Amino acid sequence: MLDVRLCRRYRAGVCHALVLMLLAAPVLMVGSCRADTGLQSIDPADTVSQMREDIALLATINRLSLSQNQATQLLALARGAQEAQAAFDEPRRAALQKLLPLLEQQMSHMIHDQQVPAELGDQIGVAEEALQAIENQRAEAALASATQARGVLTQPQLQILTGGDEALRAAEEILVWVRELPDGDFTSEARANADALADPEIGLDSDAIFAVLKQARALSPDDYVNGMATLAARLAPLYASGAGSEDMIIADLLTNPRFLPLMQRRLQYLSAGGEDG
Repeated sequence: MLDVRLCRRYRAGVCHALVLMLLAAPVLMVGSCRADTGLQSIDPADTVSQMREDIALLATINRLSLSQNQATQLLALARGAQEAQAAFDEPRRAALQKLLPLLEQQMSHMIHDQQVPAELGDQIGVAEEALQAIENQRAEAALASATQARGVLTQPQLQILTGGDEALRAAEEILVWVRELPDGDFTSEARANADALADPEIGLDSDAIFAVLKQARALSPDDYVNGMATLAARLAPLYASGAGSEDMIIADLLTNPRFLPLMQRRLQYLSAGGEDG
């Protein structure tokens, strides 16, 4: 019997773990030096890793079924987002260079089984806070492009990209589960899961969730088929990320270093007469 409390894995950060993995920056190919010839060669493992990242990203792009016009606009927004972030490259590099020798000192103390001096710990804390502030500014710099991308994408496309479709599936799962519960288990099991899923901040406390579950269980098979989408939509916010998190997911896509070259190739296909999407 399914414990729907386990379905909390779909929520917010966990719900989008897969999406966020697909949008993460790819592993860069590196050269390896042959000791006998001094020639540079490419490790096939790195090439395969890069291609797998590209294929995963292309799978996301293809699921969006972008039109030529949408692809053109997203390409421009991606350039803008990456240029906005590039403005923080030098400050970020300087902050990293300041932090690096401090961490080396910390490692030296630890290797020699010495206690890290409090002053050094404070210096590391200040340097890490400075770096984090730059990282936050860098992330925020891409959010304007992400907001504009919302106007380019359709609602179904946004659902795919931000995990909204997965949230709906998770909501549908709990409705199916609750309808299959034995009568003797319904009240205790449904109430326990309603308590676990409750999120009053989005207007879904335990009572509201339990009411939806009770309504779903009471429907006839035909009425349930017709009304499942509406009921699932009421529970989907429990498993979905907030608007701010969605913008970050979109920004991650636009600033992925591999997004530009892959979208350029995709746009070439569309411009050459390939079917939209």
